[in-house]
Formats: sequence, C-alpha cells, structure tokens
Amino acid sequence: MPAPLIQPIWRESPFSIAITGFNRAPEDRRLLYVNEAFVRMTGYSNAEACGQSAKLLDGPSSDQAAEEECEAALAKGEPFTRPVRHYRKDGSMFLSHLTLAPLLEADGSAAFLISMEVETPHPTDSAAPNQYRHGLTSIPLTLPMPLKEMHSGDLPPHLSSHPELTALRDLWVSLAVDGEAPRRSTLDLKATKRWAPHLSIAAVLPTGRFQFTLFGTELARVYGRDLTNCYLDELSPANLWSVVMLHYETVVRTRQPLFAPISISNGRWYSEVSRLLMPLSTDDSAVAFIVGADYSRAPA
Repeated sequence: MPAPLIQPIWRESPFSIAITGFNRAPEDRRLLYVNEAFVRMTGYSNAEACGQSAKLLDGPSSDQAAEEECEAALAKGEPFTRPVRHYRKDGSMFLSHLTLAPLLEADGSAAFLISMEVETPHPTDSAAPNQYRHGLTSIPLTLPMPLKEMHSGDLPPHLSSHPELTALRDLWVSLAVDGEAPRRSTLDLKATKRWAPHLSIAAVLPTGRFQFTLFGTELARVYGRDLTNCYLDELSPANLWSVVMLHYETVVRTRQPLFAPISISNGRWYSEVSRLLMPLSTDDSAVAFIVGADYSRAPA
C-alpha cells in the first residue's frame, strides 16, 4: 500500500478502520490497511488481515442481500451505512455499524475504499441486523484535527483568517458595550443573515458544558453531520474534540472572540477550516452562549 495514503487520523481513531482496493468485483477487493481499533475488535493482526479478502469478517449470518444496494451507492461515489453481522478470528459473531465509502482523489476518481466500523450491543439469536438500525449512532467520516494552538494570538502561517470572519468580528465589537459581550438578543437572524449557513450557537450550561442549539447547513456539510442538540463533551473521538472544547472554555474565561482554526479529515483528504468563536451575554450570565462561524479554506 502506498505510504502517502495512510493518514495519521486513522491511527488515532477509536473506530475500526480498514482500507481496501476499489476493484469492480467486490470479491477481488483486498485489505490493504487496518488500524489498531480493527485489530482489537476482530482479533486479526495487521499482518494477518492485510492481503486477505475484504469479506474477511463475513460469515454464515452476514447479510448478503444489501450488497447490491451498497454497490449502487459506491458507484455513485456515495457512502453506504448499515448494521452488519461480522465474525472475529476466533469465530465469535458480533453486531456492528458499518460505514463504507470511496476515498476520492482530487479529480473525483477513487482507487480505494474506506470502511469505519463500531461494535454495537449483541443481538438476540433470532434478531435480524436491520432491527437494530434505529437508535444506532452513525460513524462520522469527518473528524476534527485541531491545528497547533496559537497562545500568543499569532495566526498559523499556512492559514490566515477569512474576510467574512473579520466582518463578523467587527459586528461583535460594534455591539459590545463597556467591554462586555453583546447580548444574545442583539445578534439576531436579521443581523447575522449574511453568515447564517456558517454559524453555530452553543449554550453555556451552568455545569460548564456546551450544547449546540443551532448548527448551520454549511457546517453540517463540512463536519459530515448536524450537531444541533449535541453536547460538545459527548462527541467522539473525545481526544480529538478535546482541543475544540478547550477553545470554547477559553472564550468563557476571557469573554473575548477567539480565532481557532482546525483541520477536518474525511478519510484521505484534509480541509482547513478558519473558525471564529465569540461570546454572547444575557441578563443572568456574562457568557451564556458562544456563537461560532466556520469557513473552509484550501491550504495556501
């Protein structure tokens, strides 16, 4: 497997990740890479798995009926997600939730597939995998990769701020009164319409937790999921989101806007994101909400 294809995010992921070739015939696809989470979940070592058929984990109870549906999705360049029954090296069966997607090249072609899998509670002997579809948490193909923190306030040399973020920060400054953060009521839909698809709002709870109450449509596309109503400290992998949470805690402590760029990984490719976090106040709290704005940028 070409070394440049292997991404650090795959090693860090708590989800089982495997890379296969994207041969036309599914039976011709071979495992080219598996991460440590795959090894822990299946019992197969890297050496034992790599070179084997992509169907290595299939067995007597594996659902073969969904294969055509999966191939149709992959042919369109779309991910395919479903619950599956798989088998470990020792022969024991387990239920998992699988996401399979093409690893797209810059020109839109795909020579490899990535699968991300998480084990779910074991079903009863008579249950069918599709009975467990509801209530399962989808595995995100996009994962945050926080960039080096700039405690001095200097911007990373490869990622400058975004003009829209500068304009939004100017609006925040114009609404601030006596050094205090603007009121939540002043930053309404009319005032922020220009940035709306790129905006998120997180409530700062009395316990110190952060819960998204709004997550713009463009953010859902960039992050691969809508985080509305989600708690920041419940997002996984926790070790990757922890730096993002630190950014929110910094805004609460300083009561000032913070430029906090991150990088988003979607399998092979990384997208740098310029981020601005700004505090909002209410009568009861100096920082009751944090509004964020994210703009994707190509590396300079």
